[in-house]
Amino acid sequence: MPTPEEMKELNRSFVEEVFNKQNLDHAEMPPGMTPDKQGALQWFKIAFGMSSDMKVEIKNAIASGDRIASHTVMRGTDTGGAMPGVPPTNKPFEMESIDIMRVNEEGKFIDHWGITDTMAMMQQLGLAPSPPSG
Repeated sequence: MPTPEEMKELNRSFVEEVFNKQNLDHAEMPPGMTPDKQGALQWFKIAFGMSSDMKVEIKNAIASGDRIASHTVMRGTDTGGAMPGVPPTNKPFEMESIDIMRVNEEGKFIDHWGITDTMAMMQQLGLAPSPPSG
């Protein structure tokens, strides 16, 4: 089993290769489309199509046992449309996520659970109303 530090490095490498370099050969984790590598590839292609300058930053990561939890921030500009059928706004966005991944003995992500603040992104792009102030 990888050590906690090795799992943090695995997570860092995954974010750098898949998100920041858009290297789908490195994608192993299914994020919720179909529960397989094809679903992961489909999700990443949609995400990459949304923003030509998207970058992801790991704010914090904690590893214990066979799991790693990661708090990330995705930043970019909506140049491809945030949703199917919606034209690009060309506005910048920032979206936070919390992800928990399970890692196997070979150091591969085998399970994923995540929560992403898509509502905040939609509000930044003007595609959803902002919460009332007060």
